[in-house]
Amino acid sequence: MKKLFVLLILSVVFTFFTVLPAMAVPTASLNLLNDYIEIGETFDVEVWVDGDNIGQELLAFGFDVSIDDGSYFSYDGYAIESGFSDASYGSNNVAGSVFPGITDDDVLLATLSFAALAAGTDTLNVLGLYDGFFSGLFYENLPGYDINPSLDITVAPVPDPATMLLLGTGLVGLAGFRRKFKS
Repeated sequence: MKKLFVLLILSVVFTFFTVLPAMAVPTASLNLLNDYIEIGETFDVEVWVDGDNIGQELLAFGFDVSIDDGSYFSYDGYAIESGFSDASYGSNNVAGSVFPGITDDDVLLATLSFAALAAGTDTLNVLGLYDGFFSGLFYENLPGYDINPSLDITVAPVPDPATMLLLGTGLVGLAGFRRKFKS
């Protein structure tokens, strides 16, 4: 009896360590399209999902958009990517569905639009905890998965005209100083 129990435990452990690495889990990520953002500019962030070679059709997704502080940039809206039907509801919810599903490993879900309001850094959160209805990632023959990426976005201050004039005067002065010592 003990041998049978030990054999059963060993087979479970062996199965766990050989099957676990093969289990693919899709992950969501955010891609900021403009690395340098100044006050007054608009900018976009793409929401991607990497299917990690799971070989199943992505049928639907849903997530909410939130900003930690909300004082440095504002959320202006979204564009669902081609192929998906818009199933969004509410002002901060983004959702889409497609039939037949998409089997690609890397899928662009949506592009989010923002406006830079003030200088500083804030965190953009995209949260879609799978709930079986309007949130998360839905695949053909798999359980649902969460969408939970975040991204720190920095808005740079716009230099005022007096600062630019001072910088320009300094550069002209350095050029004249250099020319004086060359001759």
